[in-house]
Amino acid sequence: MQENNGPQRQAAANFPPETGKLAVITCSTNGIGFDIALALARAGADVVLTGRQSPDGHEALARIRPFAPHALVRFEKLDVASLSSVADFANRMMQAGRPVDLLINNANTLVLQNRQQTGEGFELHFATNFLGHFALTARLLPLLRASKQAKVVQLTSTGRHHGEIHVHDLQLQSDYTPLRAYSQSKLAMMIFAVELQRKSDEYGWGITGTSSQPIGTHAAMLANATEVTPSMSWYRRALGLVPNQASAKGGNGVVENLLAKTPEPPAKSLAELIGPPAPEAVDMRVLDRLMGKKVWDLATQLTGVQWPQSHGAGGETVANQAGDGTAS
Repeated sequence: MQENNGPQRQAAANFPPETGKLAVITCSTNGIGFDIALALARAGADVVLTGRQSPDGHEALARIRPFAPHALVRFEKLDVASLSSVADFANRMMQAGRPVDLLINNANTLVLQNRQQTGEGFELHFATNFLGHFALTARLLPLLRASKQAKVVQLTSTGRHHGEIHVHDLQLQSDYTPLRAYSQSKLAMMIFAVELQRKSDEYGWGITGTSSQPIGTHAAMLANATEVTPSMSWYRRALGLVPNQASAKGGNGVVENLLAKTPEPPAKSLAELIGPPAPEAVDMRVLDRLMGKKVWDLATQLTGVQWPQSHGAGGETVANQAGDGTAS
């Protein structure tokens, strides 16, 4: 066991029982995703860990099980940067048929020095942080609707404050910078959280769309970063100045929002820097209905997924999945 298991040992000790609920967490074999998984498992939820590498998944399972021996925890391969991987994962979940109560869109690519794109042609930040989660939510929607009180949580970032949706160059082919790419992707995630709630209200999907911003944990924030630009070195230093809140603390901040009887509305994001979690006001760019619709429609076109426009009962209407999940 790692030395930081001391704080993790206390994770979720005061959370209400979540027995019988199923949580799916993207990129949850390390960092804050792992700590969210641990907290939820200790609260009694069954958890699907996801990640790109099976050895990491097996190691994460071994670390969780001693602290949550009665929870059903399993690992599934999922690379949210790949729409085909998202489709494969969702198909396996659909075949299992169990309702999903919590979907935590956590996977994160952080400020890559050089522009990279996926095999499907998408800029890597945009694909990982936003498009993959958009497609995953659409494909799991039937299972989310089959739950009595499903929640979909986008893990966002203060980086979104610097963001702009580059409608005419979403892939940043002509003017790439690491901060521009990262900030756009995180702003898009926040817009998605708000628009998902609007769509759920409009079409009677019965799910809650919300967001959380676990910015106080440097280990969690940088866990999945493969490169950090020299211009972002201040960000490393700033995170290092924050009193050490073991990454389980960051995970617990998200879980507190997940398990709240009255979750934060999509017009607010749960922010955590120093001290307990607290609501953070969201700027008008996130609440702009026209921009919300534009981002939704563009993402639908790029991912090839479709959403049901129905007021039918939760599990009775299945989202129409277009093609194999690749872009048109």
